[in-house]
Amino acid sequence: MPAMTYSFRKAVPEDAANVAALAIQVWLHTYAKTGIRRAIADYVLQQFTEENFRRQIASDPQYFILCESKGHLVGYLRLDFEAPCPDEPDIDTEIVTLYIQEHFLGKGLGAKLLEEADRVLSARGKRHAWLGVNHQNLPAIRFYQKQGLRRGGSTYFEFEGEQHENFIYIRSAG
Repeated sequence: MPAMTYSFRKAVPEDAANVAALAIQVWLHTYAKTGIRRAIADYVLQQFTEENFRRQIASDPQYFILCESKGHLVGYLRLDFEAPCPDEPDIDTEIVTLYIQEHFLGKGLGAKLLEEADRVLSARGKRHAWLGVNHQNLPAIRFYQKQGLRRGGSTYFEFEGEQHENFIYIRSAG
């Protein structure tokens, strides 16, 4: 069987439905570990809509890098160029999301998406980006550490009146 080949490109608004579907799948797999309840369903169905992603993809400070295999979306990385880091406000670009479909984990696609992000950052004259990762998401934390991101402080994601700690990691482009 031939090896899978992957391509990377900037998203366009017509990609919004695929991005929404992948976001729902990965988010639920990552965070709904005890199953689905009403609050989780409401959050996912309100946040991860085709229209929301269409708006974000068309938004100037947002930049989505898609990873595809044979025309199928298997992962994406979303940058926001107007999101100052809570720890280091001089770093104003956030890696908002790096999602890979579960079937494609362990194939180096996350690292390739980060490399693509580095190219975009460099082209915009940016040297650093930051991200937040749930403090309990050990596979993601290990991945970011392996990619050389340095640990900063913490930020919090609020859900159902609860604050969930996210560790801040800083990426130096290039």
